[in-house]
Amino acid sequence: MLYPTRCMACGVETENERGLCQSCWVDTHFATGQVCDSCGVPVPEGEQDVIHCDSCLSFPPAWDQGRCSVLYVGAGRKLALLLKHSDRLDLVPEMIKWMYASCASLLDENTVIIPVPLHRFRLLRRRFNQAAVLAQKLGNLSGDIVHVDALRRIKPTKTQKNMCRDERFKNLDQSMILNPRFKDRLKGKSVLLVDDVMTTGATLSACAEICRAAGAKKVNVVTFARVARPE
Repeated sequence: MLYPTRCMACGVETENERGLCQSCWVDTHFATGQVCDSCGVPVPEGEQDVIHCDSCLSFPPAWDQGRCSVLYVGAGRKLALLLKHSDRLDLVPEMIKWMYASCASLLDENTVIIPVPLHRFRLLRRRFNQAAVLAQKLGNLSGDIVHVDALRRIKPTKTQKNMCRDERFKNLDQSMILNPRFKDRLKGKSVLLVDDVMTTGATLSACAEICRAAGAKKVNVVTFARVARPE
Protein backbone atom coordinates (compact mmCIF):
# COMPACT_ATOMS: atom_id res chain seq x y z
CA MET A 1 0.00 0.00 0.00
CA LEU A 2 2.86 2.40 0.79
CA TYR A 3 4.84 1.55 -2.35
CA PRO A 4 2.40 0.49 -5.09
CA THR A 5 3.80 -1.17 -8.20
CA ARG A 6 4.20 1.39 -10.95
CA CYS A 7 4.66 0.99 -14.69
CA MET A 8 8.33 1.12 -15.68
CA ALA A 9 7.61 3.31 -18.70
CA CYS A 10 4.86 5.75 -17.71
CA GLY A 11 4.72 5.55 -13.89
CA VAL A 12 1.03 4.78 -13.43
CA GLU A 13 0.03 2.26 -10.78
CA THR A 14 -0.21 -1.26 -12.13
CA GLU A 15 -0.59 -4.82 -10.89
CA ASN A 16 1.31 -6.20 -13.88
CA GLU A 17 4.10 -8.43 -12.56
CA ARG A 18 6.25 -7.63 -15.61
CA GLY A 19 6.49 -3.96 -14.71
CA LEU A 20 4.41 -2.42 -17.50
CA CYS A 21 0.84 -1.19 -17.49
CA GLN A 22 -1.49 -2.62 -20.11
CA SER A 23 -1.13 0.37 -22.42
CA CYS A 24 2.67 0.34 -22.34
CA TRP A 25 2.75 -3.44 -22.71
CA VAL A 26 0.79 -3.10 -25.95
CA ASP A 27 3.09 -0.24 -26.98
CA THR A 28 6.23 -2.38 -26.49
CA HIS A 29 7.30 -4.09 -29.71
CA PHE A 30 9.09 -7.24 -28.57
CA ALA A 31 11.50 -8.96 -30.94
CA THR A 32 9.80 -12.34 -31.00
CA GLY A 33 8.92 -14.98 -33.57
CA GLN A 34 11.31 -15.41 -36.46
CA VAL A 35 14.13 -12.87 -36.17
CA CYS A 36 17.18 -11.78 -38.15
CA ASP A 37 20.11 -13.94 -37.09
CA SER A 38 22.45 -10.95 -37.17
CA CYS A 39 20.57 -8.26 -35.25
CA GLY A 40 17.43 -9.87 -33.81
CA VAL A 41 14.82 -7.72 -35.53
CA PRO A 42 11.63 -9.65 -36.42
CA VAL A 43 11.45 -10.74 -40.06
CA PRO A 44 8.68 -12.35 -42.14
CA GLU A 45 8.30 -16.06 -41.64
CA GLY A 46 10.30 -18.09 -44.17
CA GLU A 47 11.31 -21.64 -44.89
CA GLN A 48 15.00 -21.19 -44.01
CA ASP A 49 16.26 -21.82 -40.50
CA VAL A 50 18.53 -18.75 -40.64
CA ILE A 51 17.19 -15.51 -42.10
CA HIS A 52 18.66 -12.01 -42.24
CA CYS A 53 16.88 -8.67 -42.50
CA ASP A 54 17.43 -6.43 -45.52
CA SER A 55 19.77 -4.15 -43.56
CA CYS A 56 22.09 -6.98 -42.49
CA LEU A 57 22.03 -8.47 -45.98
CA SER A 58 23.06 -5.13 -47.48
CA PHE A 59 25.67 -4.40 -44.79
CA PRO A 60 26.81 -7.66 -43.15
CA PRO A 61 27.96 -6.97 -39.56
CA ALA A 62 31.37 -7.91 -38.18
CA TRP A 63 29.91 -10.32 -35.63
CA ASP A 64 28.41 -13.81 -35.99
CA GLN A 65 24.94 -13.67 -34.44
CA GLY A 66 22.91 -10.96 -32.74
CA ARG A 67 19.72 -10.54 -30.77
CA CYS A 68 17.65 -7.70 -29.33
CA SER A 69 14.72 -7.63 -26.91
CA VAL A 70 12.56 -4.82 -28.30
CA LEU A 71 12.37 -2.43 -31.22
CA TYR A 72 13.38 1.17 -30.54
CA VAL A 73 9.85 2.53 -30.75
CA GLY A 74 7.01 3.18 -28.33
CA ALA A 75 7.53 2.10 -24.73
CA GLY A 76 10.73 0.22 -25.62
CA ARG A 77 12.34 3.46 -26.80
CA LYS A 78 11.12 5.24 -23.69
CA LEU A 79 12.73 2.63 -21.41
CA ALA A 80 16.06 2.86 -23.24
CA LEU A 81 16.07 6.65 -22.93
CA LEU A 82 15.09 6.55 -19.25
CA LEU A 83 18.04 4.29 -18.50
CA LYS A 84 20.56 6.31 -20.52
CA HIS A 85 19.54 9.87 -19.64
CA SER A 86 17.49 9.68 -16.42
CA ASP A 87 19.63 7.31 -14.33
CA ARG A 88 16.76 4.82 -14.04
CA LEU A 89 18.86 1.89 -12.86
CA ASP A 90 15.74 0.44 -11.24
CA LEU A 91 14.66 -0.59 -14.75
CA VAL A 92 17.67 -2.85 -15.28
CA PRO A 93 16.44 -6.03 -13.51
CA GLU A 94 13.39 -6.35 -15.77
CA MET A 95 15.28 -5.29 -18.90
CA ILE A 96 17.90 -7.96 -18.19
CA LYS A 97 15.22 -10.66 -17.95
CA TRP A 98 14.11 -9.73 -21.46
CA MET A 99 17.68 -9.58 -22.77
CA TYR A 100 18.59 -12.95 -21.27
CA ALA A 101 15.51 -14.54 -22.84
CA SER A 102 16.60 -13.11 -26.19
CA CYS A 103 20.24 -14.21 -26.11
CA ALA A 104 20.23 -17.42 -24.04
CA SER A 105 20.65 -19.55 -27.18
CA LEU A 106 23.89 -17.68 -28.00
CA LEU A 107 25.58 -18.54 -24.71
CA ASP A 108 27.83 -21.53 -24.12
CA GLU A 109 30.24 -22.71 -21.41
CA ASN A 110 33.05 -20.71 -23.04
CA THR A 111 31.26 -17.35 -23.21
CA VAL A 112 32.64 -14.12 -21.78
CA ILE A 113 30.47 -11.00 -21.69
CA ILE A 114 31.93 -7.62 -22.68
CA PRO A 115 30.11 -4.26 -22.71
CA VAL A 116 30.61 -1.54 -25.29
CA PRO A 117 32.98 0.96 -23.61
CA LEU A 118 32.31 4.62 -22.84
CA HIS A 119 34.99 7.30 -23.04
CA ARG A 120 36.06 8.62 -19.65
CA PHE A 121 34.89 12.17 -20.44
CA ARG A 122 31.38 10.97 -21.26
CA LEU A 123 31.46 8.62 -18.27
CA LEU A 124 32.12 11.59 -15.98
CA ARG A 125 29.12 13.43 -17.40
CA ARG A 126 26.79 10.43 -17.42
CA ARG A 127 28.13 8.89 -14.15
CA PHE A 128 27.72 5.31 -15.35
CA ASN A 129 28.03 3.22 -18.51
CA GLN A 130 24.62 1.71 -19.14
CA ALA A 131 26.16 -1.03 -21.32
CA ALA A 132 28.45 -2.05 -18.45
CA VAL A 133 25.55 -2.15 -16.00
CA LEU A 134 23.54 -4.34 -18.37
CA ALA A 135 26.53 -6.63 -18.97
CA GLN A 136 27.20 -7.10 -15.25
CA LYS A 137 23.58 -7.92 -14.48
CA LEU A 138 23.37 -10.25 -17.47
CA GLY A 139 26.44 -12.08 -16.20
CA ASN A 140 24.89 -12.39 -12.76
CA LEU A 141 21.81 -13.98 -14.31
CA SER A 142 23.58 -16.27 -16.80
CA GLY A 143 26.59 -17.18 -14.65
CA ASP A 144 29.06 -16.15 -17.36
CA ILE A 145 32.27 -14.18 -16.75
CA VAL A 146 32.01 -10.43 -17.40
CA HIS A 147 35.05 -8.42 -18.50
CA VAL A 148 33.81 -4.87 -17.92
CA ASP A 149 37.05 -3.18 -18.93
CA ALA A 150 38.23 -5.48 -21.74
CA LEU A 151 37.66 -2.73 -24.31
CA ARG A 152 38.67 0.91 -24.01
CA ARG A 153 37.41 3.93 -25.88
CA ILE A 154 40.48 6.12 -26.30
CA LYS A 155 39.08 8.83 -28.57
CA PRO A 156 36.18 11.07 -27.47
CA THR A 157 33.89 10.64 -30.46
CA LYS A 158 31.04 12.95 -31.40
CA THR A 159 27.51 11.87 -30.54
CA GLN A 160 26.24 9.73 -33.41
CA LYS A 161 22.66 10.91 -33.33
CA ASN A 162 21.50 12.00 -36.80
CA MET A 163 24.68 10.61 -38.44
CA CYS A 164 24.33 8.42 -41.50
CA ARG A 165 25.90 4.96 -41.61
CA ASP A 166 29.15 6.07 -43.28
CA GLU A 167 29.53 8.99 -40.87
CA ARG A 168 29.12 6.67 -37.89
CA PHE A 169 31.84 4.30 -39.09
CA LYS A 170 34.19 7.20 -39.83
CA ASN A 171 33.46 8.72 -36.41
CA LEU A 172 34.48 5.47 -34.69
CA ASP A 173 37.68 4.92 -36.67
CA GLN A 174 40.52 4.01 -34.27
CA SER A 175 38.44 5.15 -31.30
CA MET A 176 38.64 1.85 -29.37
CA ILE A 177 41.36 -0.60 -28.38
CA LEU A 178 41.77 -3.83 -26.44
CA ASN A 179 42.85 -3.30 -22.85
CA PRO A 180 46.47 -4.58 -22.79
CA ARG A 181 45.65 -6.67 -19.70
CA PHE A 182 43.34 -8.79 -21.88
CA LYS A 183 45.89 -9.43 -24.64
CA ASP A 184 45.65 -13.22 -24.28
CA ARG A 185 42.41 -13.60 -22.36
CA LEU A 186 40.00 -13.69 -25.32
CA LYS A 187 41.80 -16.37 -27.33
CA GLY A 188 39.44 -19.22 -28.11
CA LYS A 189 36.55 -17.58 -26.27
CA SER A 190 33.00 -16.91 -27.37
CA VAL A 191 32.43 -13.21 -26.78
CA LEU A 192 29.00 -11.70 -26.18
CA LEU A 193 29.04 -7.93 -26.71
CA VAL A 194 26.39 -5.97 -24.83
CA ASP A 195 24.92 -2.54 -25.56
CA ASP A 196 21.65 -0.77 -24.84
CA VAL A 197 20.67 0.27 -28.39
CA MET A 198 21.80 -0.77 -31.87
CA THR A 199 21.29 1.62 -34.77
CA THR A 200 23.59 0.88 -37.72
CA GLY A 201 25.77 -1.52 -35.75
CA ALA A 202 28.89 0.61 -36.33
CA THR A 203 29.94 0.64 -32.68
CA LEU A 204 29.34 -3.07 -32.18
CA SER A 205 31.18 -3.88 -35.43
CA ALA A 206 34.21 -1.92 -34.23
CA CYS A 207 34.16 -3.83 -30.95
CA ALA A 208 33.70 -7.17 -32.73
CA GLU A 209 36.72 -6.57 -34.96
CA ILE A 210 38.89 -5.87 -31.90
CA CYS A 211 37.71 -9.08 -30.22
CA ARG A 212 38.41 -11.15 -33.34
CA ALA A 213 41.89 -9.65 -33.62
CA ALA A 214 42.44 -10.72 -29.99
CA GLY A 215 41.69 -14.33 -30.91
CA ALA A 216 38.00 -14.74 -30.06
CA LYS A 217 36.63 -17.78 -31.89
CA LYS A 218 33.12 -16.31 -32.04
CA VAL A 219 31.59 -12.89 -31.44
CA ASN A 220 27.87 -12.44 -30.80
CA VAL A 221 25.94 -9.37 -29.69
CA VAL A 222 22.85 -8.57 -27.69
CA THR A 223 21.15 -5.21 -27.22
CA PHE A 224 18.08 -4.14 -25.34
CA ALA A 225 16.64 -2.25 -28.33
CA ARG A 226 17.16 -2.21 -32.08
CA VAL A 227 16.44 0.75 -34.34
CA ALA A 228 14.73 -0.79 -37.33
CA ARG A 229 11.91 -0.39 -39.79
CA PRO A 230 9.29 -3.17 -39.83
CA GLU A 231 9.84 -5.50 -42.81
